Amino acid sequence: MKFSDIDRKEWFKLQPYLDTCVIPVTGLDGTEEPWKAVQELEFLRSLLEFVEIPYKGRIVTYPALHYVDYEADSSPMIEQVCGNLKRAGFRYTIVMAADWKAVPGELTQADLVLVPQETDGRAMNSESFKQLVDAKVQQLWRKEANNGEHADPS
Repeated sequence: MKFSDIDRKEWFKLQPYLDTCVIPVTGLDGTEEPWKAVQELEFLRSLLEFVEIPYKGRIVTYPALHYVDYEADSSPMIEQVCGNLKRAGFRYTIVMAADWKAVPGELTQADLVLVPQETDGRAMNSESFKQLVDAKVQQLWRKEANNGEHADPS
């Protein structure tokens, strides 16, 4: 579910169920020609479908952070957004980017970082990325269940 699909009245009813937010990071630096910026946005949009569609009742996608500074580490800004969203009530934050360059540093406030690349930089195919997303999101939520936070009291 996108942030823009939730109005003020609905939020209070939905908030207990929507405990996870996704922060897309486009990774633009301002040097892109218009067609390239469109291409990058469309690619990230297609990646978001791997988490938005199957987990629609639990995840909210926030507005994208479009620009990063490749000369400096953009991680502090991403960290701040993740921390702010947690303070606003989300239990989990997921950062999604098209390329590891967009999220270069360690993100301790993000519970999960999803990028469709292998650790050596090779691109993953759609099916591999879909499987990775499913496994990592389920693992994230299972940790909560294994810690007993929402265990059945019976």
